Amino acid sequence: METAFIIAVALGVSVVLVILVLVAIVIYQRWRICDCNVHLEMFITENMELRERLRELNG
Repeated sequence: METAFIIAVALGVSVVLVILVLVAIVIYQRWRICDCNVHLEMFITENMELRERLRELNG
């Protein structure tokens, strides 16, 4: 009886830990994606500004 309780508690704790690790991974990945999107937006904006300058110089 006591062994079953220990196993049940251990399994419960392990499930909670797995869920917490998965939540942490999701939060970390969302942070990385947002960070990459900021850099991509800066690159695209700079690229469009340079394209407009070239059109003005050639046009």
